[in-house]
Amino acid sequence: PDQLVAPEDMEELDRWAVTRLNALIEKCFQAYDDYEFNAVTHAVNEFCVLDMSNFYLDIIKDRLYCEETDGLKRRSAQTALFLILDTMTKIMAPILCFTCDEIWQAMPHRSGDDVRNVVLNEMNQPFTDYALDEAAMEKWSTVEKLRDDVNAVLEAARAEKKIGKALEAHVVLYPQGDEGKRAMEKLSAFTTDQLADLFIVSDVEIAQGAGAAGVKVPVIQAAVSEAKGEKCERCWKHHIKVGADKGHPTLCPRCAKVIRTIEL
Repeated sequence: PDQLVAPEDMEELDRWAVTRLNALIEKCFQAYDDYEFNAVTHAVNEFCVLDMSNFYLDIIKDRLYCEETDGLKRRSAQTALFLILDTMTKIMAPILCFTCDEIWQAMPHRSGDDVRNVVLNEMNQPFTDYALDEAAMEKWSTVEKLRDDVNAVLEAARAEKKIGKALEAHVVLYPQGDEGKRAMEKLSAFTTDQLADLFIVSDVEIAQGAGAAGVKVPVIQAAVSEAKGEKCERCWKHHIKVGADKGHPTLCPRCAKVIRTIEL
């Protein structure tokens, strides 16, 4: 906790999570000022379900499990998770006193924290240094919507036995008309590898023209096929270069590199 990743070094997805946390903080502070305690619990529950469980936590599992232990990508996610846990424990302490204190006693702390009890500490103010601007948040809103659409396509592909798990999928995106092109322009900052991580698939391709057979979505049509390459036994992604590292014949290049750092 005393070695948090600096805002300028943090992955943008993690900064998105902290920006959403900032919105939660402001909403809960206002609700406490208005003595609307039910609004606090509803806001926290919505944050946990929509922002965390349905989106953020699902995506960062790969980084937490498969990246280098002390690598920047993993520590970036850990920093966001610590800020979220620390903030939510303090926010809910007036309502779930004993539960939040049990969390407080079990979690790590910064050197300036009073470890005796959660209520002996001030609630966190918004972490403005980590916050994304409005344009960046609009881009991430597009990602969220597109991810929901891709998930619908993946479910249909699973039902048709085209794929088993999502990590077995190769996804092709077809922008539909001017609106689809505008949506893809917002995503131009992402590489196809980054989009694959966000959709939790092995490979993403962006095509031009009308869509192929697939499930229609509002502005982008997606098609799913089985990903090329072999399955990495560590991260479970399919990669055409699994086994390229002769010392690790069942691993993709990323996992082989990480394992070599552990072996050292």
